[in-house]
Amino acid sequence: MRLKVVVSLLLVVGLATWFIFKTSEITIPVMGTTVRVKVSGPLAFWRARQAVAEIKRLEKIFRPVTDSPDTVRVLALAEAVKKASHGAFDVRWSGKIDLGGIGKGYAVEVARRVLLKNGVKSAIIDMHSSIAVIGDGWKIGIFDPRTKCFFKRIVLNDKEALSTSGQYEQPGHIIDPRTGKAADKCMSVTVVCKDAALADALSTAIFVLGPTKGISLAAKIGARTLIVDKNGKTYDNLSVKLR
Repeated sequence: MRLKVVVSLLLVVGLATWFIFKTSEITIPVMGTTVRVKVSGPLAFWRARQAVAEIKRLEKIFRPVTDSPDTVRVLALAEAVKKASHGAFDVRWSGKIDLGGIGKGYAVEVARRVLLKNGVKSAIIDMHSSIAVIGDGWKIGIFDPRTKCFFKRIVLNDKEALSTSGQYEQPGHIIDPRTGKAADKCMSVTVVCKDAALADALSTAIFVLGPTKGISLAAKIGARTLIVDKNGKTYDNLSVKLR
């Protein structure tokens, strides 16, 4: 009888330990795409769902854009990037507010901060074009618009974020707000920095500016970038080898 009780207790403890100290991963549709949240460590199951809930909360605020503290913050960052890029990034250019070039990155960043606040030490929030991580050694494949294959691997470390802007899937959807015409100087732009919202806005701005001015803007802000221009030439200050 005692042996059965001991075994039962061990099973309960084992299951509880597995449930509390493990990795949890969720993928859901949100903001016109999908987001994958992977969390490791204590209470991973709940922490991953908290991050997802935060992204879904922001989706309701940003589509359509409503008044909120988050809206104020994202618009302030958008205005800062507009000034830094001399108008190459502008969420208001069409007569209305369009957060398509910064909203996903902002949501990813807010979700990451929720995880950090709750003590998470290892996580990735991956919304395809916008990614943020906690912890070191996250390997991210970069898509080559010329060959439609992955051609570079970037390793993101603790509290880094990545954003990619490209028109190989939706030609003409990135607009130069200064002219109202489709941006045509680049095929793809990837930016790595410490803030996912900033990376999102910067990748769009650099796409519009083109390689020379784009690299200058990235250096000014302290970001790293990989650019494939309209002719297929690669500009890279990420300091990693092509693969």
